[in-house]
Amino acid sequence: MAGFRRSVSSLSALATFEAAARLTGFTRAAEELGVTQAAVSRQIKLLETELNTVLFVRGHRKVDLTPAGIVLARALTGAFDQVAEAIDSVKRPTTSNTVTVGATLGFMHFWLLPRLPGFRAAHPDVQLRLVSQDSGFDLRRDAVDLLIHYGKPPFDGARCVATLAEQVFPVAAPGLSGLDKPLDRVPLIGCEWVEPSWLSWRRWAQMAGLPPMQKANALRFSQYTDAIYAAMEGEGVALGWQTLVDRHVRDGRLVRLGTSSVSPEEGHCLLLPTTRVQGRGARRLTEWLIAAFEAQQP
Repeated sequence: MAGFRRSVSSLSALATFEAAARLTGFTRAAEELGVTQAAVSRQIKLLETELNTVLFVRGHRKVDLTPAGIVLARALTGAFDQVAEAIDSVKRPTTSNTVTVGATLGFMHFWLLPRLPGFRAAHPDVQLRLVSQDSGFDLRRDAVDLLIHYGKPPFDGARCVATLAEQVFPVAAPGLSGLDKPLDRVPLIGCEWVEPSWLSWRRWAQMAGLPPMQKANALRFSQYTDAIYAAMEGEGVALGWQTLVDRHVRDGRLVRLGTSSVSPEEGHCLLLPTTRVQGRGARRLTEWLIAAFEAQQP
């Protein structure tokens, strides 16, 4: 930034240039800025001298940007737009009806997003900001009003108001060959999620009382959403968390394999940060999510 200030002495010259470029004329720029046309001409000339570059081709009734002027105008337009948005956000703080919701990518993608139209139809005045990430949230630092987290209580800095229990079982595309074979004879899809409570194939087989899984995964993904999409495309068998894959099983894109299933101690927990006071919009969404969780319980 210091180098920028040394290379261009006047921000007003940049603002004048941006207006002249956007309005394609010095006269219109002067009217918008509330200065004389001569003042606009002086600022543009100052900028061209500092940059040692001609920015405009002057005509009788209008001006046209040179190639150098086009490059600078594009950069300034984007920069000024960002500054304007930042100023607007500072002057107009987020209202209590704007709700920030955090969740894992899988839960956001497979469970929450398909159901959001129902909430938005019932509460059109509530503005939502959705944040999805698998790296976890720090409720003492991250500005979220609600968080759906896979785990089990207690949670540091939050209270759990509802939980979706889970069943975990193998799923695959109905057209995958070898579905009647044992799991060690079909390609397996794994997920390398860092969350320790997320089951691997080996841990799942152990909890299900099956022989140890010795076969390496044919495919491994860093995101659970990618693993499920790969399964739907017929690439192999993935572990399906019922809450997340139920819609795809019901519409026939996935089928459940066998009868083995595991019920983890963990579930999808709806958490409210203890350090934040809920606004009206957050309370409405919390109530809606609690009802949706209860409706899906077996």
